[in-house]
Amino acid sequence: MSRRSRFPYLAALTLAAACLVIASGAFASGGPTVTTGTVSAVTDNGATVSGSVNPNGQATTYAFEYGTSTHYTNQNGVQSVGAATQPLTVNARLGGLRPGTTYHFRMIASNAGGTATGADATFTTTGIAPPTTSALQTTTGPATEVSTSGAKLSGTINPAGSPAGETERYYFQLGTAQPYSLQTPSQTFVAGGAPVAASVPVSGLQSMQLFHYRLVAERADGQLSVGADQTFTTLPKERVRPVAVKISASPVFQRAIPDRVTVSGRMVPPSSLSNLLACRGYFDITFRVGQVAVQSLRAGIHKDCTFSLPVVFHSRSRLRGGHVIVHVLFAGNRFLHRLEAPPKAIQVG
Repeated sequence: MSRRSRFPYLAALTLAAACLVIASGAFASGGPTVTTGTVSAVTDNGATVSGSVNPNGQATTYAFEYGTSTHYTNQNGVQSVGAATQPLTVNARLGGLRPGTTYHFRMIASNAGGTATGADATFTTTGIAPPTTSALQTTTGPATEVSTSGAKLSGTINPAGSPAGETERYYFQLGTAQPYSLQTPSQTFVAGGAPVAASVPVSGLQSMQLFHYRLVAERADGQLSVGADQTFTTLPKERVRPVAVKISASPVFQRAIPDRVTVSGRMVPPSSLSNLLACRGYFDITFRVGQVAVQSLRAGIHKDCTFSLPVVFHSRSRLRGGHVIVHVLFAGNRFLHRLEAPPKAIQVG
């Protein structure tokens, strides 16, 4: 395998079934058991790595991740190991390595029961390491243009120390969890004095799914720079309706000025949507006397889909008898429709 044989590429339409991508939803029991093995036949630019995988009775794929750190920025091709019930020993030849360089590697395997990784191990290639130069500086940027099945990934590369005019490349690693199971096709750029903006559109993703991604840049001599992990969530094919928005106001009756009232409540999400996706947005709170809005506020939503906001009324003249109706509207969520709570009557002033 050459050094450029890496993660499975991200297909334009769908995710390849052979990828190590973790499917959403509950896993079946019996995930694989993996043990990273030994290294043999180490040369200046290659090594043979081994490992053991027990499929535990389910169709299983495996690969070896490797790199000059535990970021494991390389991966050999994904292979099938069948559905055995006993540990099987496998190996792979890694090529295109740098002389005199220490590499980390581990084995990774996946089946319907989940994904498992072996422990980290290291080896050092023979020969004399090439001279070191200033490292690339890579920053993973935000995901934009997020849709039901894709997004545009971005980042920035500062080719510090690279010879002017040298052709270098970058790509994004992507997956529903770490370690990443997909990789975008490589894009090239010419090193110069200014940072380079990197961007790649991805498609064929599952809707309403959280994805991890990071930017990887590579110099012509094989030196890698890895940006930090970022996430985005694809949109639903259609918004769903919250079950309810429940609110309370306390106290419901008081005469002192200033009047302090705490409005709190909870948005009840549908069972089809996790709190991670449902508990986003805000609550618009409006206090009305008759048809006149005497105060409008906005409250953030907590991770458990609740909110609580203390409100102070300083002017009795605006309350006109103190019969106030509290209206609360849940809004601002890309996965859920807006929904208003039943109005709540309180007496203030």
